[in-house]
Amino acid sequence: MKKRLFTTAILMVLACIALAISGQAATPNDRDGYRKLKLPPDHQIEDVAVGDVTGDGICDVVFLIGQKYAPDSYYSKEHQIVVIDCASLAQTTMSLGTDSGGYEGELSLGKVSATRAQDILVGLPTGGSGGITNYYLISCAEGKPTILAGPDMLTEGLHFQVSLMDDFIVSVKNDELDKTYLLDLKELPSSESEFAEVYKDIYSPSGKLIKPEEGFVDPSGMIELKDIDGDGISELIGYHSIWVVYHANSVGIARPSWKWIDNELKIIALDVSLRYPQDDCAQEIDMPRN
Repeated sequence: MKKRLFTTAILMVLACIALAISGQAATPNDRDGYRKLKLPPDHQIEDVAVGDVTGDGICDVVFLIGQKYAPDSYYSKEHQIVVIDCASLAQTTMSLGTDSGGYEGELSLGKVSATRAQDILVGLPTGGSGGITNYYLISCAEGKPTILAGPDMLTEGLHFQVSLMDDFIVSVKNDELDKTYLLDLKELPSSESEFAEVYKDIYSPSGKLIKPEEGFVDPSGMIELKDIDGDGISELIGYHSIWVVYHANSVGIARPSWKWIDNELKIIALDVSLRYPQDDCAQEIDMPRN
């Protein structure tokens, strides 16, 4: 699979070179200046994307490179992106840092910031419980890679207080927006026997809380790019699992939305709702509710 991915990546690079030449942004002699990616033995190409990430109107190629923890390991201890500017055929490399370890990652391109270029969203699965994925939003406008937001904001940045209340109600308070959302556990599709078993030590049969109990919201398991307001600029939509009693008992999902405003990424909305069996992080969603 890796060999097929590398072949595909090279074909994409050559296609972009041809596009640049046909658009008179480069000359045939530029082919001699193109340097194929030569990776050390412990590095691998994990993903590749094509789009105008420099803002010059010509498609570029972005590689996600992982440095393997061990020769037979699926885990990469560090990641970097390599951008081939297909107008100049220059190659730019940027490390995501020593904290960028993770399993095989993915690239997504979309216009998020105020530049003419598409921005780069990198997702790196941690392999930890809950499907947590670390995300980096990167701008490469004018060929200068810059991290606009990292896991400290996109993956770990939201703060919640989750508490169980009488009558099988879960209170979810978000500190950033200073809003509280209420989830009714009775509306979850489960049998009476299953429901009673899960909450037997937490609630009386009548729904009276026996003892104080807190819940938790996991860091982000997924972030997607989606133009939810139709202005041609992509927002970032995150997905966080809400759970109570034990980790596998996921009862809800929190969906924050970020937008680039006044030269920074700001949270603009948050949707908190019950999680149903058909819930899917990749499903189409409407504009989140405040």
